[in-house]
Amino acid sequence: LKFIASNLQSSSVAAAAMTGAGGGKGGHYQLGFTLSPLTADGKLDTSGDDKGGKHPVEEDTLYKMSLENREGGNKLIQSGDYESAVARYSELIMQTRALEKETDVEWTDHGRDLVRQLRAVAYLNLSLCFLKTKQWTHAINTATRAIQGDKDPADPKDDVLPRETKAKALFRRAQAYREGSSDLEKASQDLRQALDMTPEDKNLQQELRRVERDLSQAQKAADKKMAGFLSSGKGVEAGEGIFTEDLRPDPSSLKAPELKEPVKLSEGLYLAPKDKREEVAQEAADSGDGPAIDYEDLGREIAEMKEEKPELFKQVQARVKELVEENVAAVEAQTGEEAPAENTPEFPAAAPA
Repeated sequence: LKFIASNLQSSSVAAAAMTGAGGGKGGHYQLGFTLSPLTADGKLDTSGDDKGGKHPVEEDTLYKMSLENREGGNKLIQSGDYESAVARYSELIMQTRALEKETDVEWTDHGRDLVRQLRAVAYLNLSLCFLKTKQWTHAINTATRAIQGDKDPADPKDDVLPRETKAKALFRRAQAYREGSSDLEKASQDLRQALDMTPEDKNLQQELRRVERDLSQAQKAADKKMAGFLSSGKGVEAGEGIFTEDLRPDPSSLKAPELKEPVKLSEGLYLAPKDKREEVAQEAADSGDGPAIDYEDLGREIAEMKEEKPELFKQVQARVKELVEENVAAVEAQTGEEAPAENTPEFPAAAPA
């Protein structure tokens, strides 16, 4: 395998055009290779063969092939052949993954960082290719992998890009968010993070202004739409509201329950059913024969008295109790029957405040 890999020449890598609908976008890639193990004079080419023993990563064949794919991809981008460039960078990524598993490499921290940086830059360049071909989801994913690597969960060791290069990845991801998914909030977040790394970047500043302008316009449009609905909607003007009729509560369910016997709210304060004496008193007030009684005001005054003047409340409570007992005794003397217990509450009825 080492022998075959050493003789893969960069000029022999053929990337077929992307197939599929929409002008060749959204399809798949096919790679083809030509093996040329002979030199110009017809002899066996052994220049790239592994001579055995440990060696630095820079001398490994897979690493050298990865560099060739990087350079080839860069030239394809410059010529505008983004689909072929995607194939070169994708091959580079596969080569670096295989390289990391090599056991005959004399691995150092520096060597592993070289491989990680090579792969991260490949993802960064892929994001550019996908932006140019309007493949927004791929652009977002590859920009993310350039920033944090392609492992799940992310490995902090894959965070190898310099600040300026990472800002470029954030910029490209923000462009994909804005153009592809209209996710202006995420675009704004990426641009602000990128500006923290390179505050003097004019392109970042301009893109952030554009995104913030679009955000402002979108918010104004949403507010205008809601305001127009609330102010000019025929249903709203007619008092129908924004809910369907089946969501309206039954008016009968909103009525207070009818009391059949006194209910104690707190010490000395009861709710009681309206008896005949209240009705007679109210009828007398309506006819002009007596003062009108507002039982809601009376209930509020009693509650306020209990809170603010507890001593006076106790005196009134005792006096009312005496009057009730006197009335009960009078009724029993006239009828010769014991008055019903439910009509002798400890305190007069009070409406809830």
